[in-house]
Amino acid sequence: MGERMRAFDWGRTPLGDPIGWPQSLKTIVRVMLDSRFAMWMAWGSEATFFCNDAYLPTVGIKRDWVLGARADVVWAEIWHDIGPRIDQVLSTGTATWDEGLQLFLERSGYLEETFHTFSYSPVYDDADSVAGMLCVVVEDTERAIGERRLRLLRELAALPIRELPSLAAAAAQLVSTLGNSPQDLPFAALYLPDRLPDGPDAPDGRDAALARITQTANVPPDALPRRLARDAASPGPLAQEVREAERSGLPQLADGIAAQVGEIRGAWTEPVQQAVVLPLVVAGQAPNVGALVVGISPRRRLDDDYRSFLSLVASQVASRLGEVRARLEERQKAEALAELDRAKNLFFSNVSHELRTPLTLMLGPLQDALLRPDLPADLVEALQLAHRNGERLRKLVNSLLEFSRIEAGRVEASYQATDLAALTRDFASAFRSAIEHAGLRFVVACETLSNEVFVDVDMWEKVVLNLLSNAFKFTFDGEIAVSLRTEAGQAVLEVRDTGIGMDDEALAHVFDRFHRVAGARSRSHEGTGIGLALVKELVRLHGGSVTVTSAPGSGSCFVVRVPLGVAHLPAHRVGVAPVAATASGTALATTGRAMALDAFAEDALRAGQAPGVPSRSQRPGDASRATVLVVDDNADMRSYIAGVLGARWNVEGAADGLQALAAIARRRPDVVVTDIMMPELDGFGLLARIRAHDALRTLPVILLSAHAGEEARLEGLAKGADDYIVKPFSARELAARVEVLLVREQMHAIRDAANRRLVEVFDNAPVAVALLDGPQHVFSYANDEQRRLVGDRPLLGLPLLTAMPELRDLNVKELLDSVMRSGEPYFAKAFEVRMPEPRYFDFVYQPLTEPDGTQPVKIAVVAYEVTEQLSARQQAEDASRAKDEFLAMLGHELRNPLAPMLTALHLMRMNWKDAAVKERGIIERQVRHMVRLVDDLLDVARITRGRVELQRAPLDLGAAIGQAVETVSPLFEQKRQRLEVRVEEPLPLHGDAVRLGQIVANLLTNASKFTEVGGHVALQARRDGDDAVLVVEDEGIGMSSDELMVVFEPFVQGKRQALNRPHGGLGLGLAIARSLAALHGGTLGAQSDGPGRGSRFTLRLPLQAPGAPAEAPAGADAWRVATHGSVRRVLVVDDNQDAATTMATLLEALGHLPVVAHDGPSALQLLEQQEVDIAVLDIGLPVMDGYELAQRIRAKAGGHALKLIALTGYGQAEDRLKSAAHGFDEHLVKPVDMETLLQLLR
Repeated sequence: MGERMRAFDWGRTPLGDPIGWPQSLKTIVRVMLDSRFAMWMAWGSEATFFCNDAYLPTVGIKRDWVLGARADVVWAEIWHDIGPRIDQVLSTGTATWDEGLQLFLERSGYLEETFHTFSYSPVYDDADSVAGMLCVVVEDTERAIGERRLRLLRELAALPIRELPSLAAAAAQLVSTLGNSPQDLPFAALYLPDRLPDGPDAPDGRDAALARITQTANVPPDALPRRLARDAASPGPLAQEVREAERSGLPQLADGIAAQVGEIRGAWTEPVQQAVVLPLVVAGQAPNVGALVVGISPRRRLDDDYRSFLSLVASQVASRLGEVRARLEERQKAEALAELDRAKNLFFSNVSHELRTPLTLMLGPLQDALLRPDLPADLVEALQLAHRNGERLRKLVNSLLEFSRIEAGRVEASYQATDLAALTRDFASAFRSAIEHAGLRFVVACETLSNEVFVDVDMWEKVVLNLLSNAFKFTFDGEIAVSLRTEAGQAVLEVRDTGIGMDDEALAHVFDRFHRVAGARSRSHEGTGIGLALVKELVRLHGGSVTVTSAPGSGSCFVVRVPLGVAHLPAHRVGVAPVAATASGTALATTGRAMALDAFAEDALRAGQAPGVPSRSQRPGDASRATVLVVDDNADMRSYIAGVLGARWNVEGAADGLQALAAIARRRPDVVVTDIMMPELDGFGLLARIRAHDALRTLPVILLSAHAGEEARLEGLAKGADDYIVKPFSARELAARVEVLLVREQMHAIRDAANRRLVEVFDNAPVAVALLDGPQHVFSYANDEQRRLVGDRPLLGLPLLTAMPELRDLNVKELLDSVMRSGEPYFAKAFEVRMPEPRYFDFVYQPLTEPDGTQPVKIAVVAYEVTEQLSARQQAEDASRAKDEFLAMLGHELRNPLAPMLTALHLMRMNWKDAAVKERGIIERQVRHMVRLVDDLLDVARITRGRVELQRAPLDLGAAIGQAVETVSPLFEQKRQRLEVRVEEPLPLHGDAVRLGQIVANLLTNASKFTEVGGHVALQARRDGDDAVLVVEDEGIGMSSDELMVVFEPFVQGKRQALNRPHGGLGLGLAIARSLAALHGGTLGAQSDGPGRGSRFTLRLPLQAPGAPAEAPAGADAWRVATHGSVRRVLVVDDNQDAATTMATLLEALGHLPVVAHDGPSALQLLEQQEVDIAVLDIGLPVMDGYELAQRIRAKAGGHALKLIALTGYGQAEDRLKSAAHGFDEHLVKPVDMETLLQLLR
């Protein structure tokens, strides 16, 4: 701001040039500008405006023109608020103070609500008169608005709406509270889920529509749509935004609201222009509660703080509505459960009534038939079986009816004065024979009470009989005792036993309806689980109570307390005679009570007579027939099933799962037919024990159960049952299902015999073999070799990944699953498994199907460990790699001494053209022969490691042949051999000219080498279809068939080389030629009619497609002496002094200016002293290698203009790339071809 003030033209203001300003003004301006506190000032009669940098955010978009303007113009929009305060300061010299004053500033393009705390203070001129006003201000907008918004959120949280009767009522209170904050929420409307009129729910179960439940009063009634379909386009403003917010769960912004819904004003005069639709989402509840539409204040920008506030409002509204919805849903669930309970009781009552009619029509004729004396004994037994179970069914029906009547409040007791002791002794006596027959003591000690007790006789009967029946069911030794006494004005009935007792958890639920202790030992698992619950309700109707004490293994004691007298009973039911009070009615009641007592006693007696499993010697049977084991705690059911199945198979019986296991242990049956609900060990427990036993895993088991329905059947089959039959069942159905399982077992026996023969083969196999069954791939077989491979660990019966967890991360299960799905075998080689050290296997997964099926049911795994073989192969590869590296190093070391020798020969040729010509020729031929040997060594190493890269280009085979012939001509001339060359026509190829020339030269060299002096060698090249065929034929020593088989192997020269090796060489030429031919997509073969009859080598290469021109080899006169303009200053750096000296001498002879250094530091020193054009650097330098030297040179001033040539014995592709990466322009391989070097110097 200071810079702006210095640049401002103050001459246009009443203050004039700052030079003439009073010192007091200059001082106060300096103080203001230096302060980091927001300040502004009005000076002089025109109230000229000044401010500092800290105040610029307050003026906002006015900042460009406020300096020097009149203060009443700058703050015209709030001058009515601040003008009087400023006048007071100027007129009286008294400062003002305002805290959190609301001001509406036009600083952002609209009238913005802001809050400020500020003081207006007088400022004085040099004459000590008030000349202006200084304002020091702090903007409190965020604090003031934040407190206001926080107050609204607290009000929403404090609303007492949880107990309201509906969501709509809660929504109305919430929106009404939102209306208390019109500054931030000019309007609000709430949409909640609702059904469309006569319409279905949405496909996902949500209500199909959103209905506008409530809105603030300032919204026109029909401005917003009243109902929105969730899954269809609805008309009206904001419809799309509401639907999208409710669908996506994200807030939606709507602009131009005034144009859509008309002018809605909150706390301000301006109409609302923006609204936000907020989805109401409650964590853990679905679907969304609904959507909230709120207006955005026209005097606040919708920034992050505003959005955060709206999100908190939506969360608070959603949370409060969620509370109400959750409470309403809980209440609805409670009402539904109560209604369901009433419906259940009504259902039980109706069913019980309906069942009594057919029961009466069954039991009446059965009783009449049993009275006939002329019935056969087997028929009498069948009728007695039917009658017993009919009475048992009637007892269960009566219990259900009684209980449902009690819960429905429709029981009308008849309380009569009763000799309770005599009545209790009478009821208890019905159990004596059953209890004593079971070997238990039965003690009845009912003292005669001094007072009559008012009880309903029928109800008391049920109390006593149910308590005794329960005690007998769970007592196996000791005694059962019944006692009656008075105590503290109450009749106390106590039924105590020495049975199995109960733990605290069972005691907590002992009187619950339908509760039964799972797995408890009992004489029978039959019953409905309402006996003790019925006792509790019947005692409650007498104004009494029933309690129990128990401990596991110590028995139980049930105590019933009934108050004496009648004060606790309803007066209108005391002394009322029972419904059947007539003589005939009394007789019927007595008969019914006797029948009920007989039914209880009969049940107890038969439960106590559950026989053990007789031994086989006691039971006649045909050893050739199959045996069926029937397991059921109901003796009648065992007898019935035995009668049904006994005509065709031997039948044994067991009363529970433990007895069944004992019978199976004595001798394995062919089929087990078992009930599910039994004492000691139930049917599921028996099934689990059978399936867990290796020898019994395949034993067929049929489950019998009264639980009908697909879900129950699937549960039984999932637990491992072979079949599931629902009671009641027909005799023919049971026999048919048993027969099916027996036939299946016979088929399995045949299959098992075949499997045993197969297992014998697997056991003797020299490889690891295992069988994996089912989707979990469970080991069903593993031979000794398999066990040896995986170590001493259990396998059989375990899933693969459980037995071998080291395979868990190797995708083995996925592979096996794929084999099972596709039915296709899977092969793998060198598969690594850490056990814990790495081991490698070749294996195959072979799917196996059943003889009558198409889908695989198991997988045969055949594995062979190849760890040793892989280790041996790795060692061989390591040795081969070491050999290749050694050859490369050897070639490099051999090239170094060859380089100065060739250079010296070039110098001798230039300086002494006619001297020692013969000797020079001999030396040059031998040196070049040595170079070829080194090249052959390196080529073999590169080819073996796959590092040869062809430099392909269009060419003519004839040109490559010409170069090769020129290369080998000295050899033919030396041996005075005649070389006949015939190239019939142009043969265009796409290949590497150098490598193709090498192939031809190797073939010609080989032919010359093994042909006598003065012999004849023929080379013919022709077209053969799409191929070019080159044949080299000689009259040499020929080859045997054994030699033909190895002629292309590296380092093999056969018997032709004899002991004195007259032909020399390394035996690599033909191996290299064949490899290079293969790289070109061609072949190289050899034929011979035998020793002494010559050889013929045929090279076949693919021709290039027509249209690509061939390139002829370029030639140049490289050995021309440099003229004045082509003279180069050359730096030669080589630690081999002979090589460096000879190269420098040669370069000097050709007219160039060489300088020599033998290490990196010396080279850098030379470059400091003189300039050069080209530097030829050896890579293998001491102190500093060539790579580092090149980088140092490039880093020097002018170093990038210098041409750098690498000189090394290494010529691999990676070596060339490395040179380029370190800044070299060219890469030459020792011994350097001087023609190439001289071409680079030009």
